Amino acid sequence: MGILVRDEEIDAKVRELARRYGTTLQAAIGRAVDNDLKRLDERRARIENAFRRVQERVAAFPIMDDGMTHKEFFDREYGDA
Repeated sequence: MGILVRDEEIDAKVRELARRYGTTLQAAIGRAVDNDLKRLDERRARIENAFRRVQERVAAFPIMDDGMTHKEFFDREYGDA
């Protein structure tokens, strides 16, 4: 299976990456893909962790339910009841 790169700029970047790593083009591409996938996984984990913390904070607030509908509530608040 092969990958054809027709963009000269991308080709040059891959060759530079391979040169800096001292590896083959294939190894450089594999390493770059692995690094990017790892970065995306870490980002997703940070987002999920932040979301979980927000959910925990919101869950700590008491649920206020006096059994009224929104209309009944606002009627009471504005003296229309």
